[in-house]
Parts: sequence; C-alpha cells; structure tokens
Amino acid sequence: MPMDRKSVASSASSACPADSGYLVSSPPRLQHHTRVRMLSSKVRAKRKTWLIPASQPVELLFFRAIFSELQKRQHGRSRDACTDDKKISLEAFQIAMERLFFALGEMDGFDARKYDVNGDGSVTWSEFFRVYRETELTINLSLWERVYLTFEHPDSSYLSQFLSNLVLLTIIASSLSFILGTMTECKMDTAAWCRPLKGVELFCLLLFIIEYALRLCTCWAVRPVVGDQAKLLELVVGFEAIPRGHPLRRVLAFLLAPSNLVDAAAILPGLVSRVTQAEGGAFVILRLVRLTRILRAFKSPALSEAVRVISMTMQQSTQALYILAFNLMLGVVIFGSLMYMAEGGPELNAFRLGGTWNDELQAYMRPVDWTWNGKSWSPEWGISDFQSIPEACWWAIVTVTTTGYGDKAPTTVLGKLVGVGTMLFSLVILALPVGVIGGTFSNVWEECDQEKQAQEQQLKRDLKFVAHELSRLEPIVMSRLMLIEVWHDEGVQRERQEARPPASSFMGEAKIQLDIEKDCPCSRICTVPLAPNPEIAKRRISGRITLQYDWTPEIGRA
Repeated sequence: MPMDRKSVASSASSACPADSGYLVSSPPRLQHHTRVRMLSSKVRAKRKTWLIPASQPVELLFFRAIFSELQKRQHGRSRDACTDDKKISLEAFQIAMERLFFALGEMDGFDARKYDVNGDGSVTWSEFFRVYRETELTINLSLWERVYLTFEHPDSSYLSQFLSNLVLLTIIASSLSFILGTMTECKMDTAAWCRPLKGVELFCLLLFIIEYALRLCTCWAVRPVVGDQAKLLELVVGFEAIPRGHPLRRVLAFLLAPSNLVDAAAILPGLVSRVTQAEGGAFVILRLVRLTRILRAFKSPALSEAVRVISMTMQQSTQALYILAFNLMLGVVIFGSLMYMAEGGPELNAFRLGGTWNDELQAYMRPVDWTWNGKSWSPEWGISDFQSIPEACWWAIVTVTTTGYGDKAPTTVLGKLVGVGTMLFSLVILALPVGVIGGTFSNVWEECDQEKQAQEQQLKRDLKFVAHELSRLEPIVMSRLMLIEVWHDEGVQRERQEARPPASSFMGEAKIQLDIEKDCPCSRICTVPLAPNPEIAKRRISGRITLQYDWTPEIGRA
C-alpha cells in the first residue's frame, strides 16, 4: 500500500501485529449497517459511461419501485411506508409484469403462478425478487436509439454531456458573432477582428445542422419508454394502452415539438441566406429569428431546473398577474386621460386650465414656462407632448412601470400633480402583486428543494431495503464483498477498542468484490480507489490501496 501511514481495516477478525494498529469491536447493529451499506453500493443505480451501452439491465431498484407502487395502489399507503409485510395480488403482479415485458419487447410471455410459491394468490417481495433474479431483463437499444439519446439526454453518458456542453458553447459563439456583426465596423468591413465572424457563424451553422439532422434521422426508431424510467414505471403500473408509435408519427411529433421548432427556426435563416441571395425587410426579420437559438440553452440540465421553477411560479401566480394587469390597464387609462386634459385637450378651458388649439400649427399648445414682464407673470406657450389620450397613455405606461424615459413630461402645476398621483399609484399597485409573486417563487423554490431531498431520502430507503433483502435472500452475495476502512494510526498502543478511532483520522474506505469460486483456490492482487464516507467524515478523499487476497476453500465443506 503506497502510504507512509499505518492503517487497519475495521472488519479485521484475526490477530494483528503490534505495529499494525488495533482491533475494533463493532456492535451487531453497526455490523448490520455496514453490511447493508456494502450491498447498497452493489445495487446502486448504474454509473455513467462514455458511450450508451447497447444493452442495459433493468435495475433491482426499478423492480423495488414497481413493487412499492403496486403496494401503494392496492393498500393505499405512501411509497415510503411500503414494506415487505404487505403483499400484492397475483392479478396485479401478472398485469404489471406482462406490461413490463411488452414495453421492453420481450414476447415470451409471463406466468405469475410460477412465482407464487405458497399458492395463496398473492406475492411477497421475496417472490417478486425471483423475477429479477431469474429473468435478467434488459433494455436493448438499437444503434439509432443510442445515437438519438446521446444528443437528446445530456445525462445518459459522458459523450452526451460533452456534446451538450459543445452545443451550448456553439450557441453562445453563434449569438455573439451575430450580435457583433451588426456593429458599424463590421458592416463597413473596416475592422480586422470582424472578418473571422462569418467563418464562426458558418461553423456554428454546420454544427447545428449536423446535430438537428442526426436527431431527425434517428427519432423514428426511438420507443416512447426508452430513456425515461419514470414514464416506464407509470406505464407498467398503469392501465392505459402502451403506445408503440408508427415511425411517421414519431417523426411528426419530433418536428412539432416546441424545442425542435426553435431549433428549426435557428437553422432556417442560415440555410436560406446561403441557398438564395435573399434581401429585404422580410429576410432581415428572418435573420433575427436566429437569435432564438439562445433558447436552446435552457435544455441544459444546469438551467432546466431554474426554468421549471419560474414556470411553476408563473402558473401559481396567474391570479396575481391578472390583478396586476387589470390594475395597470385601469391606472394607465385613467391617468393618461387626466394628463391629456391637464396639458393637452380643451376640456378644462372653462377653469383656465388645460391646453389650447393652435390652428396654424394644428396642435395643442400648453404653458411651458413663465416670464416676468414687469407687471405680471405671462406664460410662454409651446407644443404639448400630450396631443391625444393614446400619447398620454404611453407616458402613463412609462411612468407606472418606473421606466421613466423622459421623452414626455408635464410642465403645468396640474400636470405635475397628475404625475405625482401616477407615481404613487404605481408604487402601491405594483407592490402588492409583485410581493405575492415573490412569495410564490420562494415557496416553489422551497418545494423543489424539499422534493429533491425527499427523492434522495427515498433512494436511500430503497437502497437500504433492497440491500437488506438481498443479504437475506442471496447470502452468497455478501460472502464475496469486502469493506476496508483506512485510518491513520496515531501511535497509541491499544489491545482493543470498543469504538472507531476519531473521525479526524479517517483516510477513506474501499469496497471490493472478491473474484472467488466455490471449489477453486486462487490468489488475486487488486488496486482500488479510496472513497469518502459522509457518515464518518464529510471531506474529500483521494488515494488508492493495493492488496492481495488468497482463497483456499476447505475440502469437504459446502
């Protein structure tokens, strides 16, 4: 072991030399917990690979999810409360397994009576487990499905994640090149840094076309349940018809999907500009559609959660948004009309207020300033900014939304009073719905966090349950697993200790599956990486250990 510190495995069961540490006496509860944790790593969800494999075994955790869901629907219990003490009916078991076999393309059929060992017309988890052990179901993916999933699901493999990041960088580069290309220096072709932009845009366009074409040419072969385990679970335990889908329907569904419409809109202008030398206002608008490719960034897993939270917030805040829109519309009309009467129209001329019509200029005039003529103040008249109620409503919109362009402003006392009223109205009216929306956003974010934590806790419960049942139903599996905990020897000489050393001396652990046969002696050398254990110490662990184990079966014993 390439370490300069001494270490000892807590599972040691034989005498150790004096300079190699000390034995730890683990209580039975800790030993059981350690066995469950070791088996949990064995049944944990599959790890990500560089390429999507052609055949993926159906995980034991998925069978556990089917059993728990059937329990919940039959006995009305929540999934986290489902245990092995409740059975499921043989009929529900038959239907669920038939649907699973059909969805995965297994046409051999399924007979539930084969697994009802005691013949009581119901199935326990032990009997349910036999299906996983004996059938060894797999999800077989065609080449077309693997290519499609590589581009469509960034979390399916390392290559998928790399391509997703590449597409995201391409979107950013393409959008920046388009934006910078609208600068005067680039239009006049006077700056050297503008010349590579066309090449960047062409390269990005080619990548977009290749990515879109590959997904379009492979979508016809993708089955609806492939790549979505939650959807497969819902189909297995549900009663609706399992869709097979005609290839033409799959292509049509792909073309009409909103995200794919955005992709097509981002590619089309570039293709049209290179096939035809189209110009004019309509084509300029078509070129601007290329900016919609920025929306593709929201397909990234890093941004999808934030988009989902915002979408849920807007859905739950529709009532507040309706109230906000109605109050804004009402306020804009009222204060726009008041401002028009105060500084534009002749409605208040009887009170020596408002504007006056100038036949020569064909416009309403208003006092824009006051001058002293030696005897009294006289107004200086100018063209009013509020010639109609729609123009005054534009000023009201800018003021109510606290934008304040400054292109229109009142000059009379009455107009300024209307302006003050508009500002106070916006402060009061906008504060109430915005506060409601902000509170809803906080609640939705908290609910999403709680949902994620609940999913993690459910996964831990399922792992512990499945590992416990696996050790009970297949004890031979446990005999081939070894857990090595590595601790720093502090040099304190002890013969035995009733607890683990301090967490500060924990250096990591390694789980090893022994490659041994029942009747064949063997000797193996293996090198495994050290892994952290948050239950002992939450810190980063690195390093490897190399060990040798010898297996000599006892003759004459099973």
